[in-house]
Amino acid sequence: MKKKLPDFLLEKRHQIVTIIATVVIAVAFLLIYVPLSSTTWFKLSGEVSFFLTVGCVAVAILLLVLCRVIMCRLRRRQQFQLWSYILWMIAEALVITLFYSYVTHILMKSDLIVGDFPFSTLFTKGLIVVLAILIISNTISILWSIQRDQKERLKILSAGFHKHAHGPVYTTTTNAPSPAVIVGGDNAAVQKTTATEPGIPGASTTITPDYEPKIINLYDHNGILRFSIKESDLYYIISQDNYVRIHYLNNGEMSSYMLRCPLKVIEKSLKDSSLIRCHRSYIVNISRIKVLRSERDGFFIDLDYDGTTAIPISKSYSDHFMEHFSKKVAGLEANEKKKK
Repeated sequence: MKKKLPDFLLEKRHQIVTIIATVVIAVAFLLIYVPLSSTTWFKLSGEVSFFLTVGCVAVAILLLVLCRVIMCRLRRRQQFQLWSYILWMIAEALVITLFYSYVTHILMKSDLIVGDFPFSTLFTKGLIVVLAILIISNTISILWSIQRDQKERLKILSAGFHKHAHGPVYTTTTNAPSPAVIVGGDNAAVQKTTATEPGIPGASTTITPDYEPKIINLYDHNGILRFSIKESDLYYIISQDNYVRIHYLNNGEMSSYMLRCPLKVIEKSLKDSSLIRCHRSYIVNISRIKVLRSERDGFFIDLDYDGTTAIPISKSYSDHFMEHFSKKVAGLEANEKKKK
């Protein structure tokens, strides 16, 4: 239950699919379940009943949309776990059921609909139906998102074997025969490499070209070189179960690459770089930080590329991160003084 919720379940497109699935299931419920229920008053026949039914369902959907918008905003400040996601779904069901029960109770008192049921009965039966609708719709949307995520991972991994963003493909030693992806900056060619030994899982080595930019190599869990990039073009890395998603600048646009390797192993391989662990799920390039801001829920990082997600700094990594960040800032200030 404490397992971290996959990021794709909190993405905007997943929420849209969930809402669409909920609407479809709700319509099916109106057509199939309502005629068999003694407490449900929804009807599509008759002017008054039709407008009351459509209005009530529309408000219920708007409540669900509002809950999902709040969820998407909260994900920027805290990590959702499986148990918190389930509790959120239950809370959504409670809010919608309370609304339905209250409206039904008022309409019965006003004699706009026929019936005389206590509030507790309306709430209990309504909660069962709402939970059933949300469970079915969420199951459909989760299965859709899982399938889509798997297709994207396969596409990204396949692209990593056969394509590169720009620059030549660098082929590893015989112990790591698969080609790597060399991306970032204006690197036209790699002149020499310090990696003369077989690849170590998750290891990072530095390729030294004829000019200054530092190149970082990342290996997968089998020790095969999968990804090479100029350090300044790598913005941040986020953990996704047994994979990491690398976010980097490619021809002026933000791109991502999926690599199968634990974040902890990646972190150890980046000791001599400007990429620092700031959260259990994030490694960030401190040279790309635009703003480091303090919120009520803690510190957050804004990067210098518009549209990137605000990255949280957890308490367990804050001291280590701030130490490196302070050194980086001090180094930049010293360089500026030298130039003057």
